[in-house]
Amino acid sequence: MIFLFRCVVALPCVMIIAGCVPSKYDIKKSYVQASSSLKEKIYSVEERISEKFNKIQSVQKSEINNYQSSNAESIEELLADKPEDNQKETYDLNMPLQSTLVSVITNHPEVKVAHYLEEAAEQDVLASKGLYKPQITGSLNAGGIKENTNSSSTTTGLGLNAGISQLIYDGGYTAGGIGKKNALFEKAKSNKSLVQNRIGFEATSAWIDLWASKEKLNEINITLNEIGPILADIKRMAGTGLIDRTIVDNIENSLLKVSMNKENLEIEIEKNKLRYENFFGKVPNDVIKPENLFDIAKLEEKISEKSTIPSLRFAAAEYIASQEEVNSIQGEFKPKVNFKLTANSPLDRDDNASLAIGIASTYTFSDGGVLKARLKVAQAKSSQMKFALESARLETTKSIKSDIKMLSFLKKSRTLILKSLQNNKQSLSVLKSQIKTGQSKLNNLIDMHVERLGIRNNLLDNTAQIEITKYSLASILGLFSGT
Repeated sequence: MIFLFRCVVALPCVMIIAGCVPSKYDIKKSYVQASSSLKEKIYSVEERISEKFNKIQSVQKSEINNYQSSNAESIEELLADKPEDNQKETYDLNMPLQSTLVSVITNHPEVKVAHYLEEAAEQDVLASKGLYKPQITGSLNAGGIKENTNSSSTTTGLGLNAGISQLIYDGGYTAGGIGKKNALFEKAKSNKSLVQNRIGFEATSAWIDLWASKEKLNEINITLNEIGPILADIKRMAGTGLIDRTIVDNIENSLLKVSMNKENLEIEIEKNKLRYENFFGKVPNDVIKPENLFDIAKLEEKISEKSTIPSLRFAAAEYIASQEEVNSIQGEFKPKVNFKLTANSPLDRDDNASLAIGIASTYTFSDGGVLKARLKVAQAKSSQMKFALESARLETTKSIKSDIKMLSFLKKSRTLILKSLQNNKQSLSVLKSQIKTGQSKLNNLIDMHVERLGIRNNLLDNTAQIEITKYSLASILGLFSGT
């Protein structure tokens, strides 16, 4: 439709240039009349233009001399501590996790960077589309002409130049450029989604890891408190010779491993606190388990929607951009045609203003092989992007299948852990009753408590891994950017 409109505009111009005009129409006379009219209109506004020009010239020198350009901040100033660097307050843990994550993801610096890159890409698209619209240019010259250097007379005035150019045909060069900008805009949007999902995954993982490590430390403290009185009784019995001292040594070795695990957990908790603070601020005394954001049914439903997966959209946008680059370069092999209209008003009032209208066509017959080389490079990059898209498809599919299998394994493992915990609970109850009747030994009771501790920690690890695997799958599918 645009091309047809341009043809309608260009056809009369071609007819004028070719001399195909009505026989009674005097082109020369009409040109002189238009030139004189243009000159009169220009000179009618000359006084107002001169007045504005003189005001600019009358700016006081002191103001010009006092002007100083703003200097960029130094590295030291940029890296200095600022009030906004202080630790933010802890998010309200009573607020739904989804609302908390929206705030965390939106305000994260990496997401903001991706957001501004997306805005820049969008404006780049709008700017490239402007090439289809008429291009209007103009210039203003104020000064004088001294035609004879030996004479003191100088002709002063204003000279104006204006031109309008409209693209008619360029072999697809502009269309390819716009297509590339559109693809890069999609790439920027996909990149923002990738960053949002990565931040969402890292934030939720940091929270669940801190919760799990604190819960495991709590289980150790509970177990040690329960074992303490029993161990004291065993040591007292060993001191009186009722039991062998080696039994005490074996129990203490077992508890030493528990104590070492406790120390390792305390170190792990400090590391997890730093990760948590990076997203949510100060760590509360009581870290609750985050609510379940994604159920398996929702995740499995999204797996088939490949077009919404950020990593695939990113790779696809890169491939489309490379294809459009090839199309744009191929357009440079063809001629470029523009409709042009220019008007010129000279400084000397005695000279008439001039008008020029016509169609300009440019074509590069030879550039030494530069264009052909650029085309080959673009085609090679396009092939590379095509294979990169296939690689991304395979890698994404592999990651999704891996997470699905992991969830299935963790569910089965959880069933076994719960069964083991139930057996331990029953055995512990039997041992406690047998201790009273002398049918069991205290060291067996301690062993059963240590066993329960291991099972409880395995259950906590299983819970954390299930949630983190679901967060991983949600991140791949792009669900965090939709929270």
